[in-house]
This record gives sequence, structure tokens and C-alpha cells, in this order.
Amino acid sequence: MRVLSSLILPLVLTVALGGCNRSDTTQPQTPGAYPPGQYQQPGQYQQPGQYQQPGSTPGQYAPPGSTPGQPPPPAATGPSAPPVQPPPAGPPSPNDPINLIDINYLRNNAGSVMGELMDALAPAAKAKVQGIPFIADPAVGEVNAYAACDDQGMPLMAITDALLQIEAYVAQFKATDEIFGTNKLDAYLQLVAQNTRPHQPSPTPPPGFIDPTQSADGRKVARQHQLMDEQLAFVLGHELAHHHLGHTGCANGQGGSRGVHPADLGRLLTRVMPAFNQPNEVAADIAGINNLLTAGSRRQGVKWNEEGGFLTLDFFSRLDQLTPATILFGFENSHPPPQFRRPIIQQAANTWRATGGQGFQLPGLGGLFGG
Repeated sequence: MRVLSSLILPLVLTVALGGCNRSDTTQPQTPGAYPPGQYQQPGQYQQPGQYQQPGSTPGQYAPPGSTPGQPPPPAATGPSAPPVQPPPAGPPSPNDPINLIDINYLRNNAGSVMGELMDALAPAAKAKVQGIPFIADPAVGEVNAYAACDDQGMPLMAITDALLQIEAYVAQFKATDEIFGTNKLDAYLQLVAQNTRPHQPSPTPPPGFIDPTQSADGRKVARQHQLMDEQLAFVLGHELAHHHLGHTGCANGQGGSRGVHPADLGRLLTRVMPAFNQPNEVAADIAGINNLLTAGSRRQGVKWNEEGGFLTLDFFSRLDQLTPATILFGFENSHPPPQFRRPIIQQAANTWRATGGQGFQLPGLGGLFGG
């Protein structure tokens, strides 16, 4: 069944969106050793099923309002995300891996999220992407995630450590602001805007940026895990869609581990990454949101919704307003502007709920977007 939304169709036809290919030639640094049993040594791709589930189970919390200092998001035109109850106060967690920006945990958690997204796809789409290797790209200062083909015409998925770091900070500072009425996300945004330099490590907040008691608060820790997972599901769902919708042309059910070193990624992607067009970007956003919501509906406890996507887009949108005209982040260079993506994502989520999980289906691509 194909559901046609009166709002999305004009957006598909009229919004001027950019491409999604990674075009830089920055060579990533050699990564450190990964935890035994979670990642192989550098140079080997990973299967999503090898990642462990996060050690901390996200609690439930009501979807947030607008970020402090920012106008609230536009009103939804259809069914909105159902509210959930706040998490109970748990014991303090001073050594939570998101608080510590434990990069091995963040890589592992991203793989778990991608595995859930793959499992929630419709059979035809799942068959195309099952077993696609996933790699952590340690390129210094490269903030991005991407679907690509290697020089042998084989598919891969990747997310950079720098994007994982930013998403982790955004999740914990947003959770802090919600629980304690602070303004830490704005302060972090200012820090990034003022201190980011090309090909340099992403800025990190100084010691004491958050009160230690607030940072370890059980409610805040539970909430930041939920937001982190939703941000990852949004970013990876979009990139995975480029594969199962046929935009890359190399995802046809082949998986397996191949020996491409992370340091080769810049060279490979410059040469073999296809250029995406405007309709493909819209389709990937719609498919990614449907995939995210379907996967989220199958989770025990808290359910994923589109709030993590809005949190990511709003961060980069506001960053654009504070930084010079030259865009520094690959995420922005390789994706459409956030202000164009936001209404498409909102309407796709509304349509998914209004159709009982069927979601919006673009003509000619029925059955690929949801499971």
C-alpha cells in the first residue's frame, strides 16, 4: 500500500537539497586497539551483530521542548510523538560511558543501533543490507556519517569518532538542561562555534563544565542514553537508506569482512562514492525516519521517536548561525541544510503514526521503507 502525503509531495518536488557524498581527502589517523570481542584490529570491518548492547538501559522521559534560547519547533500537522513518563530517580552514575566520552563504548553502541535498524527493515530492504560492514572512522576533525562503496564495489557504513563525540555531548547537555533547567547545550554550542578548526580535534568542555552531582544524576544519565540512541538512529537510518534504496548501487546482499584500513577511507570515498541528487536525499530522510520509528516501536521500555533527529539538526542549524561562512563539518557539506530537512522529517513521522506504522511510500518504492 502506498500512502501519499499532501505535504511531503510538494516538498519532494520543490525543496532544493544538496548531495550526500563525502568529497574530502583527509586521511584518518590510525585508530587504537579495540576491546577484544567487540572490534577486530584496525583494517577489518565489522558486522553489526558483533556489537554488544549498551550496558545502560535508557529510562523513559517526556520528549523535550525547545532548546533554551531557541524558538520552539513548528507545530506538528499530524499525530505527534506520544508522551512517556519520566524515569524514576536511580542511583548516581559518575562513570557512565557517555559522561566519560568513552569512544570504544560509543562505537559499540552505534553498531548496536545500526543492528536494530537493519532488523526492523522490510524483508526486501533487509536482504540488501544484512551483513554490510560498519567501521569507525577516526579521522581527526571529520564530523560525518556515510554510506559508500569501496574500490572493489562492496558496500560499507561508517561514522566518525568526531560525530560520536559531538552527539554524546549534545545528549548529556540536553538531558542536563531538561532535568536541572540549565543552559549547558547553548554553552557547548558556543564553545564549538568559537574553537573549531579544520582538521583539528573537536573542542571539549573544560573540567567542571557540569556540576559533578548533576552529571552523575541517575535521571539525567538515563535520559542522555535515550537521546544518544535516537540521534544515532536518525543519522544511521538516513545513511542505511541510501544503500537499501539503491542510491549507492553496491548494496545487493553481499556482506562480509574486508581488509580496508581506516586510513584508506579518504582515498576510497573520493574515488568511488557516487553523487546523490535531491530526490535521493528526501527519500533517504523519509525512509530513515520510517526505519527509526519501526525499530523504536519494537524496543522494550522507552520507544524511539524523531526527537533525536531534531536535536541533531537543530545543533548544526544553530552552529551555522554562529560560525563563519565557510562550513567546517562534513556532516553539513554532505547533507542538505537542516532547515529543509526538518519539515520533511516531521511530516514523515506524522504519516508513520497516522498510518499505523505503514509510513509514507514514495511512488515506485513501495515496501522498502518500513517493516
